[in-house]
Amino acid sequence: MAELIATVNGATIDDKALNAAMQSLAQENFHATLDEVPPDSRVELRSMALERLIARELIFQAALAEGFVADDASVEEETARILRMMGNPKDFWSRLTECGLDKASFLRMVRKDVTVDQMSARKLETVEEPGENEVRRFFADYPDQLRDHERVQASHILIPVDPDDPDKALERARALKTRAEQEDFAEIARQHSACVSAPGGGELGMIRREDVDPAFADAAFSQVVGEVGNPVKTPYGYHLIKVTAHEIPAPPTLEDSRHRIIGFLKKTRGARLLQEWVAHLRQEADIVLHGN
Repeated sequence: MAELIATVNGATIDDKALNAAMQSLAQENFHATLDEVPPDSRVELRSMALERLIARELIFQAALAEGFVADDASVEEETARILRMMGNPKDFWSRLTECGLDKASFLRMVRKDVTVDQMSARKLETVEEPGENEVRRFFADYPDQLRDHERVQASHILIPVDPDDPDKALERARALKTRAEQEDFAEIARQHSACVSAPGGGELGMIRREDVDPAFADAAFSQVVGEVGNPVKTPYGYHLIKVTAHEIPAPPTLEDSRHRIIGFLKKTRGARLLQEWVAHLRQEADIVLHGN
């Protein structure tokens, strides 16, 4: 039997809904399942999940008060999207049944979620366009946020380290470097790299600093294009890196950045608007928390 967690103007939030919200937040914030989240972080995650569920219920009730509910077409579209994500529809409905949720209950949940999303979108339609002075001020104050990322096109060969003989990997990396300077780098990567990129000749494509380990990034972004660098050690082993292109974007102009700035300012203003709206709805609501 489901455990009651909270009521919002009489509408209930149970432990099943809370657990589902916590699972979703664990994926968003930690890129992990809830079981993989450290115990200390679960307390905060629970609080965030409960706040999200309360806000969702408040927005849904506000929509009902205005006589607004998501239409059948929108619900069917969202249901189809969920089924595509989950794979085999028959398996999905079977798993729902095992969790004690029938198809009708699931569709009610989907309609509620779509209603909340659409009601929030309607609220965001009232967000004003930022003025020219705001756009210019943002452009002057936050140039680094507007600049495109510096990138390199790189390939690598990964030599894992044997904990029992760590020097062996470095010796092998140095020997492969000598060969890679004289032979085809991609072919050596295909034959000797331990990375999943090996079948493609070690090609990593265009990468930003934040895409790779800091030691790898420091080496790749300082190397001469076309040369094979010295072995670089990361937690994965030793890398031989070959950079084939290096892009350093020019400083953006105001006109180049205008659309991005307007989008960012509207998104920030919209998030603040929704937050204030939910806070107002909460002040007017009868919210009771149960249990721990």
